[in-house]
Amino acid sequence: MAKKLSANIDYFEGYQLLGIVSQLKDYSLAYFLNDKLDIDLKKYENLDFYDSEGQNHSFSWYFYEDEQMSAKLYLISNSSKTGKLVPGKKELDYFLLLKDFISDQYVNSILSKSREIQNVLAVFKFDLNNIKNANVLIENIELNEINLISRPKSQIKKNT
Repeated sequence: MAKKLSANIDYFEGYQLLGIVSQLKDYSLAYFLNDKLDIDLKKYENLDFYDSEGQNHSFSWYFYEDEQMSAKLYLISNSSKTGKLVPGKKELDYFLLLKDFISDQYVNSILSKSREIQNVLAVFKFDLNNIKNANVLIENIELNEINLISRPKSQIKKNT
């Protein structure tokens, strides 16, 4: 009789997702996060996301790369004029996605410092495996990063 082999694969290894509840505008939240966390989130073109019905939604998108820690941070609005990025998390206003070699100590530091920002009501840590279509979300974020950050600046100026 043949043995069955199975593997538990964590598709989101290297990612941490924080949800933020705040009435701040995206640029104000980015400013305060930059100040508290000593980072430099920068605004890029919005993240375009097509839902299952083919409707396009556009969400504000900020990016920071910490080269010393080999980590990337993305601040993404959960709301657009036409809907929510993650409909199952309607209570959240923003997501802070952390990618690559993020230690638990660093994540906990971000959690505690983010909670100190005035007008940030709550910050939660989420398991990406429990969010519907998280793989599609991650894929869109990475494609947005490739299109806006990884391509040469000369191409960005020509296309905008």
